[in-house]
Amino acid sequence: MIKDENFTTIQGWMRTKLKLKNNELLVYAIIYGFSQKDNQGYNAGLSYLVDWTGSSKQGILNNLKSLINKGFIKKEESIINNNKCIQYKTIDIKDTLNKV
Repeated sequence: MIKDENFTTIQGWMRTKLKLKNNELLVYAIIYGFSQKDNQGYNAGLSYLVDWTGSSKQGILNNLKSLINKGFIKKEESIINNNKCIQYKTIDIKDTLNKV
């Protein structure tokens, strides 16, 4: 699923302010990249995150749960054409940085 031209950006504040590391840092950075436009977020599925991190599906679910519990991302569920869709979005960065 990952193409040679795909990339993600890890910004310094993700390490220094949020104190993220390892796969949790990668997962957050990927979701952050997809969340840059209003009303957009990450909805590419778990397999994309598994491919990027080299982790297991359960490992990614644990990372997502941890990021939600820390208040860094939110999970939104909706029904589109009778299919359950899950989207992850980063919380507004100003709000996130104020929590740490």
